[in-house]
Amino acid sequence: MMHYVTLVAWLLVLPVAALAYEIPTHERITEISGDRSTVDQVLRSYLGLGDGLRTSVSGRRLSNWLTQGSRREDDPVRFLNHFHNPLATDWSQAGLLMSVGQSSILWGQNGSQGFPSWSWRDVRQLYFDALTKPARADRDRGLGRTFEGLGRQVHLIQDAASPAHTRNDPHVLYNYESLVDEVGRLDSGAFGGWLAGPPDVLGVPDPSWRSLDGYPLAPVATARLIDADRYLGGNPLATKEALIGLAEYTNANFFSEDRIFTENDANLQKRFPYPNRASATEQDFDVRIGSATVKRRYFVKTGDGATGYRLATVGLLRDYHQRFNLDWTRFRESPALDEAVYRDYAARLVPRAVAYSTALLDYFFRGQVIAFGNDVSMGFRNLGDEAMDGTFALYYDDANEIRRPVPGATWARTLAPGGLVEGLQLSEPTSPPARDPGKYLLVFRGAMGSEAEAVVGQQVMIEPMIFPRLIKRKDGTPFRGSVIEAIDVETGQVLSSGLTDGDGKARLSWKPGRTALFIPIVNRFPMFWAGGAMFSSGIEGARVVQPADLDPQRQVTIAIPVISAEWPERIEACTERPLFTHQPHGFFQQSVPAGEGLLDLVIVTYGVNLITFVRGDNGQETALCGEGADGCLDPATGFVAEDVNRVGQVVGQLIRDMRSTHYRQITDTDLRPIGAPICANAYEEMEVVPVTVAER
Repeated sequence: MMHYVTLVAWLLVLPVAALAYEIPTHERITEISGDRSTVDQVLRSYLGLGDGLRTSVSGRRLSNWLTQGSRREDDPVRFLNHFHNPLATDWSQAGLLMSVGQSSILWGQNGSQGFPSWSWRDVRQLYFDALTKPARADRDRGLGRTFEGLGRQVHLIQDAASPAHTRNDPHVLYNYESLVDEVGRLDSGAFGGWLAGPPDVLGVPDPSWRSLDGYPLAPVATARLIDADRYLGGNPLATKEALIGLAEYTNANFFSEDRIFTENDANLQKRFPYPNRASATEQDFDVRIGSATVKRRYFVKTGDGATGYRLATVGLLRDYHQRFNLDWTRFRESPALDEAVYRDYAARLVPRAVAYSTALLDYFFRGQVIAFGNDVSMGFRNLGDEAMDGTFALYYDDANEIRRPVPGATWARTLAPGGLVEGLQLSEPTSPPARDPGKYLLVFRGAMGSEAEAVVGQQVMIEPMIFPRLIKRKDGTPFRGSVIEAIDVETGQVLSSGLTDGDGKARLSWKPGRTALFIPIVNRFPMFWAGGAMFSSGIEGARVVQPADLDPQRQVTIAIPVISAEWPERIEACTERPLFTHQPHGFFQQSVPAGEGLLDLVIVTYGVNLITFVRGDNGQETALCGEGADGCLDPATGFVAEDVNRVGQVVGQLIRDMRSTHYRQITDTDLRPIGAPICANAYEEMEVVPVTVAER
């Protein structure tokens, strides 16, 4: 045990010198993984954060919280827990040198890391806090820390793409990670190519990693991104498949500084079966040294898994061994990992680090629920491919941005993939009211797939509904077929409109606290409801509908004084039709039997030169009809909404300049005249006709 204690002490003394080079690399891999993931879309589309990953919370963008987490995960002494040997049969022994640190998989799911803890479960709780905490500052803090925690989680994934982290190698001096960091600083083209490049196997990682059996000490499926338990030490070809843990791929196909061709090493902590001597062949490459080009011999990976890259340099004594057939036991050959080897490694490992990090971020935000309907009958559907079993709850923000649960809107449900819940009812919160009526956040917490404590958030719009019912004030009968609209009193926008049914009822969406009701045509002039049986011509006089106006069925009954205008008409003696009518271009024709083979034909035409209505209460004159008019207005058009608040009977006069012709003739069945007309009269006169405008 003494060498473990010594190693720990050494690493604690040199954390910055040994590990600082990793920070820029982790930040860049994390940044590109965030960009490639679905996270930005989820933030914009599901949570209503229009700036996505650029959203600023607690003074920092979410993308920066993510990279900060990936950077700070290497703080002392956390980096001791970033190793995982995939060939360890017991993951509790898979950490650095078996006991110096925990396996990175266990560390990522260990809720007892210390304070603060950044385990997967802790990050889930932070996300739940970000969705549900009452105070805006606490929600922002939770969201920022969620992304810091995710940055720490992807850091563990990325370390599984470093050979030393999978082969029990402390690597405190210059190594593969040093080279990657150096290229990132000095050769942005090469580094950018690694970040943008695809993994060497199509479809990596295969999405079915999410359904692999869990491990008791690390039950969250993300463990399988690092170790899928498919490479067992004797089957390196498994690492060529898309379904493989990142640590398995790295361990079986690449060397670390102190673990080169150690398939027969006496030290069990250094012994790894692959790559081995049979996995590679020797090949010469041109290498630039200063201004000169020289030949350098390398072991090239040609079998047992991934192939086609330089695995290590061939040791300097290799030629002598072969040429003189020397005793291999007398000389120690020393293959090395030079810059060319590291660059070949990075071209394969960095794209995998990006792909696996992206997969973890997508997994965290994978849940999707869509809500539909309105507050009378709403529901939601599981759009994901995993069952959801837990609690669904609606939250809203009040005018002070305090987030509150909607009373009565919490449901325990189990939803299969594609499953839905229907017929739910909720009441628009009123104490206090919502800042944006109808705007909610649906939050799920519970089991999703194999994850026991998943969290999903989805911003939804659930329209609140009301049912205005129009009845005639005079007798209470339903007023059918009338258009009624819900108007936003702050913007004047029409929120919804409906036509009253046989019971006088329409169905409208509304915004509690800012909605008025408008009836465009019931009395031939526009009316805003002003409460009770009162009405207003303008929106400023309208009543804002309040929840107290609604009965338990969300119905508001409005008694309308329906008014009409009536006046006497003289009858023309011959045709027995009105002498004049309120039509600019009227025509009437009728034929009735008048004996065998005979018809009594009546034809009447009407015309208007001018009609003016004069109100008897205030003398106001309204021109209703002229010679060129297509139609005449009803005298009630001269009234306004305020008049119906007091109308019982209003008397006025029509001043009419009218004309008409009346013709009556006996004809045969083909309407051919028989004999002289019974009458053929023409009339044109000015007259004053009394009019009564009254409620009916």
